[in-house]
Amino acid sequence: FIVQLQKISNDAGMPIVGQPCFCKYATGQDQVEPMFRFLKNKYAGLQLIVVVLPGKTPVYAEVKRVGDIMFGLATQCVQSKNVNKTSPQTLSNLCLKINVKLGGINSILVPAVRPTVFREPVIFFGADVTHPPAGDKTKPSIAAVVASMDAHPSRYSATVRVQSHRQEIIQDLYPMVRDLLLQFYRSTRFKPTRIIYYRDGVSEGQFLNVSRPDL
Repeated sequence: FIVQLQKISNDAGMPIVGQPCFCKYATGQDQVEPMFRFLKNKYAGLQLIVVVLPGKTPVYAEVKRVGDIMFGLATQCVQSKNVNKTSPQTLSNLCLKINVKLGGINSILVPAVRPTVFREPVIFFGADVTHPPAGDKTKPSIAAVVASMDAHPSRYSATVRVQSHRQEIIQDLYPMVRDLLLQFYRSTRFKPTRIIYYRDGVSEGQFLNVSRPDL
């Protein structure tokens, strides 16, 4: 698997140098956090942790929680069936995912077909609120906002907040957008002259009630 992944990534211009610095078999999600802590402390500059999973398992959520939230480490989960039986298409898709997670750019619009909106600095926002399942009367809703972070746009950043149960209006939208605008400036050294905002999860009947606070 590693040899084939290296070959595909090298052919795509994303060279993987050398062998994995660490390899260990784990049996449960309780081992994820101590293992990640060990890796972070032992290997300075660690870029990526690849985790092979046997199928749908709670370990996936734990890998993302520990990697993304606790230690800020990029992680890539792979199904064991795709490791045991590799295919060029699967490995190519895997390389694309890894490249983006490590800050690379997979594709851009060529100048000849770029829309005129890109002639000036522009930032794209996408926002949505996820609600608990029907019948649940206590769990909070989760608001998420993402924004583009370059001129292509290819890279993006995200921010998430917990809010009131089944509240469709994003209660902390102002600080969330402010944080993303500051990240955009730090990334590009430009302030956007245009903001394009996409909002999901709003019915026609809710549109005015939600759009006014958002704007």
